[in-house]
Amino acid sequence: MLNIGIIGYGVRIDMLMDDLFALPYDVRIKAITDTNHERVRALMKKDGSKETMHQMGIDKIDGLMRKCEINPDSITFYTDADEMLDKEQLDGVIVGTNCTTHANFAKKVLNRNLPLFLEKPVATSMEDLRILAECEATATAPTVVSFPLRVSPLVQEVKRILDADIIGKVEHVQAFNDVTYGFVYFHDWYRDESVSNGLFLQKATHDIDIINYLLGEQPIKVCAMKSKQIFKGDMPAGLRCSNCERWETCMESTYNIINVRNDTPRSDYCSFAVDTGNEDSGSMIVKYESGMHVMYSQNFFARKGAGRRGARLYGYKGTVEFDFLTSEIKVFDHMSDKVTTVCLNDQNSHHGGGDRVLMRNFVHLMQGRTTESVAPLKDGIRSTLVCMQAKASSESEQFYPVTL
Repeated sequence: MLNIGIIGYGVRIDMLMDDLFALPYDVRIKAITDTNHERVRALMKKDGSKETMHQMGIDKIDGLMRKCEINPDSITFYTDADEMLDKEQLDGVIVGTNCTTHANFAKKVLNRNLPLFLEKPVATSMEDLRILAECEATATAPTVVSFPLRVSPLVQEVKRILDADIIGKVEHVQAFNDVTYGFVYFHDWYRDESVSNGLFLQKATHDIDIINYLLGEQPIKVCAMKSKQIFKGDMPAGLRCSNCERWETCMESTYNIINVRNDTPRSDYCSFAVDTGNEDSGSMIVKYESGMHVMYSQNFFARKGAGRRGARLYGYKGTVEFDFLTSEIKVFDHMSDKVTTVCLNDQNSHHGGGDRVLMRNFVHLMQGRTTESVAPLKDGIRSTLVCMQAKASSESEQFYPVTL
């Protein structure tokens, strides 16, 4: 039996537990450190009234219903991570706290030589990145960073195509993320930019990691631009949709998100209040060591059929294109009219099947069956660094080196 400890149990970790316990391993959650034990219990059981769930900021979560039962009564709860780490005999620890504390808790876990699963982004400041870089250089226990998209069947098939030299060496990339649920980043805690540190860091971290992974090259320089054109306004700070007289006419109200747009909200802060942070679109250009460059853009007010997430990778012999929303890959032969389309199933798992791959790898690391992380800490640091420097560039209109 493997005993897992969790520091910070929220919606994201709850989703991961679906995939962990869908695997045929003898694993249990032994202990949890969190500041709100009742919220954790309700998340695990997926019970409680609509009002209770609304207060927890997880409205309309029927799409995330538990595939298997977790009994919170069998788990020891703590409010202090050090106490949990000192008292419990654990085989591994998952850190799912707010991003500003990731580095602090990661260091505590790795200092105790325990395998670590760390949510992304791994840090929100240069100081924290340096802490993680020191951990990465000295730690003997492995870390799995929460980068499920890089290990999804879709990206793995793209990697196979590139490794087979079907399109030749990749010499240019155009990547895109038109986020159909972008309102989440203005309704929920992400809207506090002092915590989220902007949407390059919160969203592009995944996409830049995929590109880094597929290219196998080091990014060396970045420039970026961002804008806030939609989600801004003069509504009162702290206003919630449930207390707003415009709930019936505002298409970003929780009521209309659920009942008119048929989407799933997360909390209900006003997207047009004076305290709503974050850009609603952004673009970056990243230069790599071979001299090639990558163009990446993300948008947070695209909706429905306008959504897409993926990239085009160009070689001399061909181009490969993939999109997570269609689960399709297209390979264009530059020397003929041949176009090959590959359609993949998402395997009924979160993040296109990637979450289950991460959980399997984490279990194998705890068991000692492998010593290789499929998403190591150094890659989490590298992706975060690109995104943090992109944010700095967008605010200064200068190129920034991708270095600590």
